[in-house]
Amino acid sequence: MAVVEAPAPPISRTRDVEDVLRSGGFTRFHRRAVAVTGFAWTFVAMEILLVGFTVPVFTALWGISGSLAGWITASALAGSLVGSVVFGRLADQIGRRRIFVTAILWYATFTALTALAWGPWSVSAFRFLAGIGLGALLVVDPSMLSEYLPPQNRGRFLVFLDFFWPVGLLLATGLSWVFLDQIGGDSGWRYLFLAASFPAFLAFFARLSLPESPYWLARNGRKREAAEVLGEITGRPVSADELTVAEEPRGSLRELVSEKLGGRSAMIVLVWIALNISYYGLFLWLPFVLQAEKNFTVNVYLLLALSALSQFPGYGASIWLVERIGRKATLTLFLFLGGVSGLTFALAETQGVYIASLFFVGFFNLGAWGAVYPYTAELFPTRLRSTAFGMVEGFGKGAAIGGPYLFGALIDRTGDTVWSLVFIALVMVAGAIATLFGRETRGTKLG
Repeated sequence: MAVVEAPAPPISRTRDVEDVLRSGGFTRFHRRAVAVTGFAWTFVAMEILLVGFTVPVFTALWGISGSLAGWITASALAGSLVGSVVFGRLADQIGRRRIFVTAILWYATFTALTALAWGPWSVSAFRFLAGIGLGALLVVDPSMLSEYLPPQNRGRFLVFLDFFWPVGLLLATGLSWVFLDQIGGDSGWRYLFLAASFPAFLAFFARLSLPESPYWLARNGRKREAAEVLGEITGRPVSADELTVAEEPRGSLRELVSEKLGGRSAMIVLVWIALNISYYGLFLWLPFVLQAEKNFTVNVYLLLALSALSQFPGYGASIWLVERIGRKATLTLFLFLGGVSGLTFALAETQGVYIASLFFVGFFNLGAWGAVYPYTAELFPTRLRSTAFGMVEGFGKGAAIGGPYLFGALIDRTGDTVWSLVFIALVMVAGAIATLFGRETRGTKLG
């Protein structure tokens, strides 16, 4: 009697989220996600510089002391520290999208309310509250965008996110010129903050169109929803049955200082501290102190526009290099050359060298900022990615508050800005040395 063998069951093809995104490539969805995410990035940069322009107005209007003026300048950074730590952890626990949508609305609301401030302490309070929204944006935006992008494009488009930063600087310079220099008066600054909040409200509605991170959904057992989001991203049907998710323990804050992750946490925290001290220490002082100290006849608005324009080619070089030579190598190179440029800027004796070295400080410092985002995103697993961004942003913003203070303290001690600028240059070089202890992440699969 012949024995008829049953046909072999079909082989089940399984893929994880990274495989689906890789095969789907860069799509129309990604262009929209980069634009929506980057649009909000302009407000972060704009916020930082707006206060630098308005503090002299507040000083003249209310006769405030230098220490209180310094606190107004630092208020948004202090709020950002709180927002990044708190909302970074929440984004890993309850999902990226809720924070992604809430953060921009929070920022827009308190920026608009700043126009109603009646004195220095109310300005500080509104700036602190707006800063909480900024801190949330800084941690959830790169996390969410990194989890939308296909791995072969992740590095360059996370750097491209920072392309929107100098756009924000240019907008802040232009709006400040219009409302403070041209319109002026006692109410010009109020219109400035209202104008800054309006596009942020528009960004809130644009953000409603973006879905939850497919990595976060898959890691939290919501495979059907993850498959639907992947279908929206790739434009191809994706079955929940074909998605596979490696089992992992629930993320814990302790894990960031564990034997496995503690070394990379320490390294990347030092890099973020170096970037924050060098950027905020220099650029918050640049408009009003450095030009007067050097006695060069360069219009302050023109000088700031130049420093913003220098950042575009810096980001462009970083976009190319993070995929060509790697994240770590690009970050190390740009931090080191930023330190060399900063030292040249400190010792400049002619206006030509002064302007050229400022251009390269912006080029390399902001190019390093572009490289640090994909590097940080790829150092940590999905269950801890936003928490890790919150950690580095928290330490970074703490350093950002201290950077301008240390810059000013050195001026008080030495009587000029040379040693303050040398300090900034050395901090960037120290950041480059810290990066040498990290590992390369180009080609790393998001866990």
